Amino acid sequence: MDRDNVWEKIKKNFKEGAALSIEKIEEYSKIGKLKIEEFAAKKKVERNCVDIGERVFDLVETGKTSDVINDILIKKAIENIRALNEELAGIDRKIKSVSDEAKKSRGKPGDGDSAVGI
Repeated sequence: MDRDNVWEKIKKNFKEGAALSIEKIEEYSKIGKLKIEEFAAKKKVERNCVDIGERVFDLVETGKTSDVINDILIKKAIENIRALNEELAGIDRKIKSVSDEAKKSRGKPGDGDSAVGI
């Protein structure tokens, strides 16, 4: 009888551990996809900053420094950066939301983390 009880505990703990693993994989998969989106948006911001720098350099070289503020290409790049910064803020909120949801679904901190113990 005692042996059956031990095997039942082992099976129960194995199932709990597998369920926790699946939850973690799903959480990290969602976060990973969001991190890729975040990286892409940051690269676009970087590219727009480079475009601004190149355009400012061109205007300075041609002696048109007074045109910098009113230059259409610079204005467009600044608009793009602002939009991308909003997108980045949204991605950060989504990442936090995924993490918070995962914590809630696991229950109290540490509640399911020790599923391997017998």
